[in-house]
Amino acid sequence: MRILAALLVATLVAACGGGPDSDALKKDVVARVGEAMPEGLVSIQDIHRRGSQNDVKAPAGETRRVIYFDADLKLAKDYDFGAWDSPGVAGLVSGFGTGPRGLSGITTGGNKAGDVIRAHGSAIYKKEGDKWSPVAPQGYRAVAAPEVGSGGPRPTPEKLIEAMKKSIETAPPETSALAREVIAEELESAHAAIRARLARASEGYAIAAGPLNGQYLRFIQAFPAARARTVALITPGGEENLRMLRDGRVVLAMSQSDAALDALEGKGSFAQDGAYPSLRAVGALYPEAVHVLVRNDSPIKSFSELRGKRVAIGVPGAASRTTAIAVLAAHDIGLKDLGKAAELPLGDALVALRQKEVDAVIQVIGFPADSVRDAAAAVPLRLVPLEERVVRAMAAKSPAYFELTLPKGTYASQATNVRTVATSAILAVGPDMTDLEVAAITRVVYGRGADLVARGSAQGAQLSAANARRGLAVPQHTAAARAIEEMAKP
Repeated sequence: MRILAALLVATLVAACGGGPDSDALKKDVVARVGEAMPEGLVSIQDIHRRGSQNDVKAPAGETRRVIYFDADLKLAKDYDFGAWDSPGVAGLVSGFGTGPRGLSGITTGGNKAGDVIRAHGSAIYKKEGDKWSPVAPQGYRAVAAPEVGSGGPRPTPEKLIEAMKKSIETAPPETSALAREVIAEELESAHAAIRARLARASEGYAIAAGPLNGQYLRFIQAFPAARARTVALITPGGEENLRMLRDGRVVLAMSQSDAALDALEGKGSFAQDGAYPSLRAVGALYPEAVHVLVRNDSPIKSFSELRGKRVAIGVPGAASRTTAIAVLAAHDIGLKDLGKAAELPLGDALVALRQKEVDAVIQVIGFPADSVRDAAAAVPLRLVPLEERVVRAMAAKSPAYFELTLPKGTYASQATNVRTVATSAILAVGPDMTDLEVAAITRVVYGRGADLVARGSAQGAQLSAANARRGLAVPQHTAAARAIEEMAKP
């Protein structure tokens, strides 16, 4: 037992002692965060090294070490990490090499000066002779967020029923038969609505989310206990979600704003479905930027150089694929102009890029995208900017698109801002939900103070009632609009 204990201690010491020392680690982390965040915004209070291990993803012939640490940083001034056009959570995620659950203290609606953000971070170093050189922040994999609970104030149906009964009983005798018919119809409609709502409250509000481990799914699952219980369904993507909403299989659906506009008008991928005039949105949630990814050693420098190349564009049923095709067309590149249009889900596309089976990947996704960071930790990747004329033209042509810059530091080794176009992720609603239900869901979604990042969604920090109409190309539900206006009142 003594020998075994000694071996165990020796192993632990070796595991904790590999790689650079604490001073070198702190210097590198401070530099990374400084590059990603506005000057003077944060100060790192403490960094504690928590051990290390060999990097199992290291390229053949390289010795790499993953270093784990905890860090506290203090805000020098008020700051909204959810702002769409400035460094935010993306900078912290890349700077600290952490995942959404590795950050705590970020609240929807903005943080105050003096707030402390805590991070459980990681960094990769490779050995070069006797020295350790930083490679990139450690990638991370999605973690399932907690389920959403239920609760809320108790209604007083008995009083409402009694009041309605008195109103009917005290109606003047001369009340017309037509008026009584109207009352009967309204009561019948209310009874049906009550039964439907009770069923939804009992079974949960079905929301068409997206692929397993995808951003849509984690976003919905990250909401804390609320007045309405939700059931997030795994689906192929945004276009299929809108068809499920139209067919009545769900009452809410996640999608891209540009896909929702096509569904509303019965155009593009929805030409055979016809127009969907009753489609409404609770609101815009967060920006989904067009990412054009190549290997860092690729000769491709501009978007126009994708002509004749093998490009992964996404899978049918995913709104990202349709947007990728639109971006190619805006650059005067059709699918026939590509060497190959690979229809692959993002995870498989990134593997194919790493193995040089494709030359580029186009994906519309919220940033920072954990799958992109995870892939870049194994093989350095680079973002290719869109042409300025295309970005302006797309934003001018459709209300679903807007110009956006991926700030430097969004991803590891991204030293410059990258010009692109974005659409909004939206929560769409069908006609089956009552105004009261829509208002309740709206208050849950846009309520201030929740730390959605710590609950598994990096995009949760970008949620803001102030941006609820940004990039929203379909009509907003009137009940949602009223609820947001009420929430904005002091």
